[in-house]
Amino acid sequence: MGNLETDSKFLKKAMIVNIVGTILKVCGPLLTFVMARIFGAAEFGIFVSAQTLLLTIAHSATLGLDKGLYWYLPQNGLHGRPRYDGIMESFWISAAIAILCTAVIFVGSFTPYISKELPWYALSLLFYVGTYVFSTASEGNRRPQNAVFVNSFLTVTLAPATSIALHFMGIPHALPLGLLVGQVVGFCVHFVLVRKQFPEMPLRPHKTVSGALLRYSLPLGIDEFVSSFLIRSSLWMVMLFLGPEKAGAYGIMVTISNALQTIRVGFTSILTPVVAGMDKGRLKTDLKPVYSYCVFMVTFIQLMIGFFIVLFPDLILGIAGKDFIVQPETLGILLLVHLVAGFGGMSLVVLNGMGKSLYSLIMDIISLGVALVSGYLLIPAFGLVGAALSMLCYNVVAIICNNVYLFKMGLQPYSLRLLSQALWILFLVGFYIAINMQLFTLSLAEKVIAYVVILAALGAYGLVAKKKMDKDRNAVSAGASK
Repeated sequence: MGNLETDSKFLKKAMIVNIVGTILKVCGPLLTFVMARIFGAAEFGIFVSAQTLLLTIAHSATLGLDKGLYWYLPQNGLHGRPRYDGIMESFWISAAIAILCTAVIFVGSFTPYISKELPWYALSLLFYVGTYVFSTASEGNRRPQNAVFVNSFLTVTLAPATSIALHFMGIPHALPLGLLVGQVVGFCVHFVLVRKQFPEMPLRPHKTVSGALLRYSLPLGIDEFVSSFLIRSSLWMVMLFLGPEKAGAYGIMVTISNALQTIRVGFTSILTPVVAGMDKGRLKTDLKPVYSYCVFMVTFIQLMIGFFIVLFPDLILGIAGKDFIVQPETLGILLLVHLVAGFGGMSLVVLNGMGKSLYSLIMDIISLGVALVSGYLLIPAFGLVGAALSMLCYNVVAIICNNVYLFKMGLQPYSLRLLSQALWILFLVGFYIAINMQLFTLSLAEKVIAYVVILAALGAYGLVAKKKMDKDRNAVSAGASK
């Protein structure tokens, strides 16, 4: 049985890993901007759309077994199973489905319904699913640093670097081949790391996936399929309504704003097992300090990144080329989306940790409906701004529903200390609006000075707020020990 003190230590360690991962993730988008500049908006737009399709298929091919390993591997010791049980069983099932999907794409390319370029991208499918399974196996075994190094740095830098090199060498299909190289190397590294953790693990298991793992994973797998369409629906609708060039520009802005999303997503594999280890009594007492600490750290890091993006948007977008500076106000709305999701969106992580996977699936289906309807209405009318507003709509709907559900269960996970965090978010949004409405203009030197001042103020606030939250958490822990 865990306690608040051990949970807090784990969360602090995980926070450091997430910060390192965020820093490493900067390298990938920078190379992606260079790649976009070299290949042009139209070709890059096709690349972004094909890659997001691959991600959707790959996540679906795992049947949720990769996410299931977060929960299943720690349970092996408790139930007397081999500590590696479930890893290779999950891999072989996922690999078989990925190979089948790849074959369907290759056959379909001989018809008018599938692009001739898509099979080149489909070659990466097998290595995508292998990376997912072995990556989550390391995380389930309390090795989050493996996923941070490989997923956040190695593959996301190697793939665009290879594509750029192949392009200048005159080799055709440089974009999908670069993607393939990145995924193959990432898969091999993950496999070696997992073998080091479980040297006794047989490569060919003598049984199929256990019923317990499958029952836990399948709802997550279906939800992953729905949420993959949900996340990428706005990009695909931009491609449909506005064409590949606008999709390329929107893809760049999504890539930039995702720097904020990755902070929140990084806490999913950490907060889920912590909540899952709480009984009803601990949920009443320990959930608030644990959840509030996660929200505080996520939004605090997001604010530091967000102010940089707000102050230097043209500089960032300009790396990709002037063709990608289209409706730059879209970027501000995307930042708001991720800030709002960072503050209230982790409520869904709590519900998943409590075993409410069916609710998560239903909520994502509803959110997908909201995304499709709002995108259909807003994108043709407002272009890229409409796509960002569509994303904001379904996120707000989901956050409201999730938190209402928690409140109905008698859980109030938000500390009053977070009110100041909300004020900082409002300040960032207001600052962005003021700059874009040209209420004042800043030179590059003035922007640098402004960013340094904001960071100093944010850092001072963070130190004070963190001490207060630590004090609150220690008080709860002391009360529980009595």
